[in-house]
Amino acid sequence: MLDWNDLRYFLAVARTGSTLAASKQLKVSQSTVSRRVTALEEMIGVKLFIRKSSGYSLTPRGESVLPSAESVEAAVLSFSDSIAAEARRIAGTVRLTTVESAANAWIVPALGLLRARYPDLRVEIITSDQNLDLARGEADIAIRFGPKPTQETLIVRHLIDMQESFYASEQLVSELGMPEDLSEMIRYPLVTSVDRESSINKWLAENVQEAEVAHRLNSLSSIITSVRSGIGASVLPCLMGDDIRGLVRLLPPIPELTTPGWMVTTDEARRQPHIRAVIDFVVEQIQLSIARRPPHLSVVHAA
Repeated sequence: MLDWNDLRYFLAVARTGSTLAASKQLKVSQSTVSRRVTALEEMIGVKLFIRKSSGYSLTPRGESVLPSAESVEAAVLSFSDSIAAEARRIAGTVRLTTVESAANAWIVPALGLLRARYPDLRVEIITSDQNLDLARGEADIAIRFGPKPTQETLIVRHLIDMQESFYASEQLVSELGMPEDLSEMIRYPLVTSVDRESSINKWLAENVQEAEVAHRLNSLSSIITSVRSGIGASVLPCLMGDDIRGLVRLLPPIPELTTPGWMVTTDEARRQPHIRAVIDFVVEQIQLSIARRPPHLSVVHAA
C-alpha cells in the first residue's frame, strides 16, 4: 500500500533537486530521504529519478506522476486543515450541573449572551442537589458547593463563597419590623425546604427553635415565590436574595452557612474547546456578577 509519507519525500526531492536539500526541508537525515525514495520506486516498479553527482532530476515517468502526487498532497493538506479548523470550532453540547440557585443566578440569565457568542454551542443545564458523576460522563462541568471535591480524576477550581441570610418581603417587614438580631426572628413565620436534614434546616432547628415554620417546599423557586408573596421569611443565597426586587435582607450573612463553591470538571473534558469555552464563560459571568454588586452587598469573592 502506498504511504503518503513516501510521496512527501518524492515531492521534496523533485522540488529541491537533491536528497540533502530535501532532508533539511523535511528535518530528517539525508539517508532517510534516499532510502524512502528508493523504497517508493521499488514498490511501484518505476524509476522516478536520474541520480547524478550534481543532484536528482525526474525521469519522464517521474515527470508524468508529479501532478498526481501534488494532487494527493493538496488533498492531505486540505484534510488536515479541516481537522484543525473543526478542533478550533466552538460547537457541540455541554452538560452543566449545579444547584438551582447558581443556575438561576449565573447561567440561565446569561444563556442569550452565550448563544450570541457561540451560535453552534448548546448547554444542557441539570439542576440538582446531588453530585453527578463527571468521571462517568453524567455531566461535563459541575458547580458544586460544600467541601472541596477530592476525587483524583477531577479538576477543581475555587470559584466563590456562597453566603446565606434571612429574607422577607417588604410588606411583611413593614408589618413585623426589622429584626435587630437573630433572637427577634421568632416574630417571622418561616418558609423552608422539606428536607429536614439539610444544613439550613439543621441550623434553624438549633438557632431559631421557637420560630414557626409556616410552609415547607421541595424547590428553591417555590420557596422564593412564597417569600415574595409575604407568607414568611426564609434563608436564601445572598447572590439571589439581594437581587430579587421586593425582598429585604433581614440580618447579616450567617457565617455557619457560608459555603465554598467549586468549578469541577475532568482533564479530558476541559481539553475540549467547546467545554473549555463554557468553563471560561461561567467564570466570567460570576466575576461580572460580583463586580456589579454594591460594595455593602459584596459578600462573595472570586478565587
